[in-house]
Amino acid sequence: MSDPVSSQFHSIALVLFLLFISLICFKLKKQSFIIIVALLVIGWTITEEVPSWEQLKNSSEFVLIFACLIPTLTLVRSTAMTMSSVTETQKSLASLDSASSANGIQLTSHMLGGIINVGTFALVAVALPQDADTRRRYISGTATLRGMNSAILWSPFFLSFAVASVYLPKGFAAGAITLGVFNAVIFLLITQIIFSPKESNNSILQSLLPLKPIALRLVVIIVSVIVTSALIGLTALSAVCVAMPALCIFQFLRRPNKIKDVFKNFNNLQKNSGDEVVIISLSMLIASQLGQADQITAVLASFFGMAPDVKMILFILPFLVWASSVIGIHPVISSAPLLAFIAPSLTVYDAAFVAQAHMIGWSTGTMVSFASLSTIIAAENFKISSVKVSFGVNFLIAAGLAIGGGLMLGSLHTVFIDILGP
Repeated sequence: MSDPVSSQFHSIALVLFLLFISLICFKLKKQSFIIIVALLVIGWTITEEVPSWEQLKNSSEFVLIFACLIPTLTLVRSTAMTMSSVTETQKSLASLDSASSANGIQLTSHMLGGIINVGTFALVAVALPQDADTRRRYISGTATLRGMNSAILWSPFFLSFAVASVYLPKGFAAGAITLGVFNAVIFLLITQIIFSPKESNNSILQSLLPLKPIALRLVVIIVSVIVTSALIGLTALSAVCVAMPALCIFQFLRRPNKIKDVFKNFNNLQKNSGDEVVIISLSMLIASQLGQADQITAVLASFFGMAPDVKMILFILPFLVWASSVIGIHPVISSAPLLAFIAPSLTVYDAAFVAQAHMIGWSTGTMVSFASLSTIIAAENFKISSVKVSFGVNFLIAAGLAIGGGLMLGSLHTVFIDILGP
């Protein structure tokens, strides 16, 4: 923020945001209060100091983006609820058995998630029948999480890829994305087998058909986010915050008679999002501070030595990030310092594998962490318990991907070295 004007606007935005957060804190739910206390304890235990204003300001960029993201997704969902194509999809999904719809929802969420990230939850959730029972919402929500989060393995539109780009040598991207596509395909095949109803061999096709009425709109959304990101040079999350409201405004112009209903929906949905804003914002602020803590670097040096073994990193990194996320430590805290520590000793070849290990850890960690943006927004959009989201069926699935993905990366790293030479 070298531009004084930009710096002033950033300061004003941060002050207003902190004031907004302070007001929300007076109405926090008990469960949210416990999560926030846990995050504060984690932050204080590692840093043992209160960040200065400049430190807060320098680490608040992503936080302000997330603060914009939640109401943006609420607006998208509120608008979609008034569309006839969405109503058709709801009716079609209602005719399916909930178990039969899981695999198709996972595949659809994977394709969407690669571009619009957590915006996927709002789009898939709104396609469910409004009277869907708890079991259907849970199956759909966890399937959406598996689909969206597994897109982290290959998509450059996620924060995880941006973090890797900061630390790792240039030229790693093509290799990391190729490995990610390979791992994503394997993960999708395995989970399709696990969650396919035994009595049906066509569950994927059956559950994709109800999405036909909204298919064109999904394509428009994906293209809009890509074009916005390319033209303005924004990250995927920032592009979502710009493109999605613009598309909603376009829908207002097409159907002005629906504007009143949209804002009625928005008001009802937004009432329950305050806790999520506080948790996400605090998690990201703490993560940004801890990611630069000297104490973490010292611990890594004592554990890995000054010349860490790449194969050990490939196995430990995904598992470490997943396990840390389970107790509420954001991947920025557990992954970024390790990337910074080992980056100087990596070749471009090694960096592609390490980047993929980092993305596996980020994918699995945010799939189950009670403090991650993915689980919080999934729980809110599908109206299911956040505890069940974090420690339900996806818990073991994420653990399997973290452990199996690390072992596979180590094996592939050795095989390719034997074939191509050192």
